[in-house]
Amino acid sequence: MDAEVHDDVPLVSKEEAIAEVRRWLDLDGVDPEGIFTASGDQIVRYRDLIAHLEQETPDGNLLRFAISRGRMMKTDRRRAQQALFQIRSRNEIAKNGQGIS
Repeated sequence: MDAEVHDDVPLVSKEEAIAEVRRWLDLDGVDPEGIFTASGDQIVRYRDLIAHLEQETPDGNLLRFAISRGRMMKTDRRRAQQALFQIRSRNEIAKNGQGIS
């Protein structure tokens, strides 16, 4: 199955998003009664997120996009840190008179 793409962000599958929310609840110890988001009179609690994802509601689809975007940003940040580390390593080698290969 080809991954959906929204605004250049490859969307995680519904199952991956549900697994992510379960990780928040089970491993990270997020309170299911805690408020995930609120807008006006509408409140979405962490306990409601899996149902939104399963039913593919607009809130569930927005959550899928947010999880996908977050993963993409984390990957981009990791790549940038690795590149910076490589530059620093090269500079340290040059500074110590070992030359750059």
